Amino acid sequence: MGRVQEFSMINCAVNPQAARERVTAYEPILKSRRVMVVGGGAAGCEAARVLAVRGHKPELFEKGDRLGGNLIPGGAPDFKEDDLALAHWYEVQLQNLKVPVHFHTCVDRDMVLAGNYDAVIIAAGSRPKVFSLGDDERVYPAAQVLTGEKDCGDTTVVVGGGLVGCETALWLAEQGKNVTIVEVLDRLMAVNGPLCHANKDMLERLLPYHGVKAITSARVTGYRGGILHASCGGKEREIACDSVILAVGYQEEDSLYRQLEFDVPELYLLGDARKVSNIMYAIWDAFEVANHIG
Repeated sequence: MGRVQEFSMINCAVNPQAARERVTAYEPILKSRRVMVVGGGAAGCEAARVLAVRGHKPELFEKGDRLGGNLIPGGAPDFKEDDLALAHWYEVQLQNLKVPVHFHTCVDRDMVLAGNYDAVIIAAGSRPKVFSLGDDERVYPAAQVLTGEKDCGDTTVVVGGGLVGCETALWLAEQGKNVTIVEVLDRLMAVNGPLCHANKDMLERLLPYHGVKAITSARVTGYRGGILHASCGGKEREIACDSVILAVGYQEEDSLYRQLEFDVPELYLLGDARKVSNIMYAIWDAFEVANHIG
């Protein structure tokens, strides 16, 4: 329905071949090659899956204890359960394809060079952007709250009214929390489009329905003594809260790629590590590259 609204071709975020079967058919390979995949998020998993389907020998390395990357915190709200289902699907697919997966493994430059791989894919994802507001012991990235690593208390302010901020705010409000969103732009979900119409339209209605307050055109200036200070239309506002949740975007994790770009002949940078975007971008990007490694 959303594609029709945008006059777009019919397609699928998580299946790049859907309705594009002819142009995305699997490319035949001349020789099976050993490929190192760094990062077990959506891009890394899709790259490993496609490589294995085509007959290559991928090997995936993940620093955490499970596959999924940002799908894990993203799928924490009950209305985002499909994110967790996608992560689980990749786990099953890589098992069925017998792709070696190494957890709790932080890959460095020396490890890559010592492996003598035919090609290396860096899909290390992204990390949440953070900044100091003063009393930072009660300031948390949204991912830490979504995964249960941090408790935001009963009253919280979400800084950032993009998709992550709005979904986090709704999830907390459904738990009975008192939530306020502070957004620097003049409306919520104004950037990082195009967003799924169903998601955006429902969020715009569900947030006020569950009592989430939104303050737009406001810039946060500090958090001290349980009070968040914000500048809004030339006026200062103070909001009492138990915590502040940062949902101000993500930063590409491309440091390993930069260390290797002049030493590895066939090196690829994929997904959020190349450019922070959404699930569709990560999966389509990974599919395109993995389907054309000779």
